[in-house]
Amino acid sequence: MSCTHKFFGHEAHLPGELGLLPTWKTKTLIIGTFNPESKWHPDHAAQYFYSRPRNYFWKILPRFTGKAAIPHQYVAAQIEFLKEHQIGVTDLLIRIEDAHITKPEHRKRITTALDNEIERFSELDWNTPHILQYIKANSIKAVYFTKIGNAANQNVKPNTFEAQMRAIEQTCKALKIPNFRLHTPSGSGLGKGSPKDHNLIRRWYMHNGADQFPFLVDSFTLDHFKMDV
Repeated sequence: MSCTHKFFGHEAHLPGELGLLPTWKTKTLIIGTFNPESKWHPDHAAQYFYSRPRNYFWKILPRFTGKAAIPHQYVAAQIEFLKEHQIGVTDLLIRIEDAHITKPEHRKRITTALDNEIERFSELDWNTPHILQYIKANSIKAVYFTKIGNAANQNVKPNTFEAQMRAIEQTCKALKIPNFRLHTPSGSGLGKGSPKDHNLIRRWYMHNGADQFPFLVDSFTLDHFKMDV
C-alpha cells in the first residue's frame, strides 16, 4: 500500500497526476517536499501546505505583501491569499509506492517527517516532471524552494529531493527564471534571534531571495521586523 501526498487531488488543484498543482494563474511557484496522508500520520494536523501549528509560513509570507499573518487553520483565507497574489504552492513528491502501512519501520520513517528518512524508500513518484511542465506552460516569474538542501554536494543520488531540486533549477536557469532556496519555514536550525518569525523574515529577505518576490510590496521594510539576539 502506497503513501500518497495528503493534498494530492485537493479541490483547488488540477485534475489527474497534476493534482499537487494549483488551478489559478501563478507568477511565483513555491516548492516544498512531502506531506503524508492522514492514515499514515494521524497527528499531522495540517489541512493545507505549511499549515501545521508550529510552521511559520502563513505567519510570515503575507507580511511581504503588507498584510497580516493568516491563522494556520484558515485554509480558505490561505488559498484566497495565494490566488490574489498569483502564488502557487506545491511539493516535490506525490507518493511513496513501496511504503507498507503494516510495517512499523515504514510508519516510523514517514511520521518523522524527515526528508532523509523518506529517501530511504526506493519507489518514489516524483512531481518533478509535472512541475517542469507547469513552469514551461505558465508565465512563472520566480521559483522558490522551502528547503536549503546542499547545493555544494558534488555526489547527489538521483532518487533524492536534492536531485529533484537541481533538475528544476537547471530548467529555471535555461528559461532565465530566478530561483532561490528559502530557509525552512519550520524555523529549524535558524539559530539565535527572536521573535523567530522576524528572524525568518530577515533571513529570507537578506539571504534567500525574498527581496525578489514578485509580490513584494513597495512599502516592505525590515524596520518593521526588529529582532533581539
